[in-house]
Amino acid sequence: MLSYLGQNEEPQAVSSPAKPAPQPMSPSITWPEISTGMVVGWLWAGKWLVLLCIILGALAGYGFGNFSKAKFTVGSQIFIDPTNLRVMNDDIYASNNQLDMQIYDVESKLRILTSANVLNSVIDALHLDQDPEFGDTKSPDAQSSRLDALRSLEKHVLAKREENSFVVNLDVWSQSAPKALEIANSIITNFQDELVKAQADGAGRAATELTGRLDALKSEVSKADEAVQQFKREHNILSSSGELVSSIVANQTNTQLVDAQARVIRARSRYQELSTGSPDNRLDSASIESQTMTALRTQYAAAKRELDAQSAVFGARHPRISAMRPQLEAIQAQITAEQNRILTAARSELAQAEAALMAQQNQANTMKSVVFGDNDALVQLRQLEREAESKSTIYQAFMARAKEIAERQQINTTNVRVISPPTIPKTRSYPPRTLYLTAGGLFAGFVLGCMVAMILGLAMLIFRQSGEERRA
Repeated sequence: MLSYLGQNEEPQAVSSPAKPAPQPMSPSITWPEISTGMVVGWLWAGKWLVLLCIILGALAGYGFGNFSKAKFTVGSQIFIDPTNLRVMNDDIYASNNQLDMQIYDVESKLRILTSANVLNSVIDALHLDQDPEFGDTKSPDAQSSRLDALRSLEKHVLAKREENSFVVNLDVWSQSAPKALEIANSIITNFQDELVKAQADGAGRAATELTGRLDALKSEVSKADEAVQQFKREHNILSSSGELVSSIVANQTNTQLVDAQARVIRARSRYQELSTGSPDNRLDSASIESQTMTALRTQYAAAKRELDAQSAVFGARHPRISAMRPQLEAIQAQITAEQNRILTAARSELAQAEAALMAQQNQANTMKSVVFGDNDALVQLRQLEREAESKSTIYQAFMARAKEIAERQQINTTNVRVISPPTIPKTRSYPPRTLYLTAGGLFAGFVLGCMVAMILGLAMLIFRQSGEERRA
């Protein structure tokens, strides 16, 4: 065997019972020296082969550029702001200010952009399952055709987030430029609709859960209110303007008791004044409150003056004086009778005041027991009222929150903006322009032809040198 690059292969010994025969050494072939003139000669000798390769390469590039399926790529840039629009103070979708969480949010929305939900919506909107480029129109199975369209559309779409930004680049290619533009616009529209739908679905689930809980809370509030009213009925607890009726009555009773005590004091004072002291003092005291006593005193004074005047003129034994004394005594008797009547009335008034005071004291003692009993029951009542109030507060909060979230369901707070809308490309993205492909094919054919010509020339040189060495 021949060894290349001037290296010889060592002979291998064959083991046999007989004495091995020596193997002849293979002749070594040395590489010839190659000059520039030889290379030029080889190329000149294969000039027709080089020309043929050039022509074939140019034809191949031209044919590939004209007959291969073209691809038109539509690009768009979408800004996905992780902080949603703030329309409520207590939104169910809270924004996170941490950068890592914001990046995760944008990456998640990037996955939604190329998700099956969005692409299926695009397929339905544009009927891509009936497009030969995406689906198998001859397939009788609609589901299989739709699945083929989805898989094909996934290969036509590429979305990637730019580094250190919240901007997403969306590239869509198709064999038709208007179709690529239509698909890109449909993807963006359905992506935004999918984000809105996701928010609405989340808010709808929250509102549904809260509404479902409202029935149970309403029942609990009704039971708590009924327990409060039942306790009031069982313990006869009445209230007015937030205050127990028993307390109001007790306060009124205490006021009446004080008034009764004041009346007793006044009646006792008057009776003592009328029943003690000299007759003249009693007479003065009685005349203060009696018009009859005042009139009698006036008559008595007038009769007394006239009697004194007549006595001074006629003397004490004069018949006229004797006739006037019975009149004076009659007036005095009337005064005494009026004084006794007033004293009796004062005694009666004192007795009535004392009886009224006793009744008021008994009523006050009774109301005191009632108030103490109501206060003891009020402790339990307040506990029941607190429970009812807390359940009512929770119920009202849930009801308000459910209405708030139901309204929130109608609001779009996603903050997604298309900063570079998709436009129809001027040229195809694949394959390159025919002129470039033709030039590239021509150059590739030239290189390939030169290489083939040089390989053939080198092979012929080696073959010729090997023949000369064998003849030698």
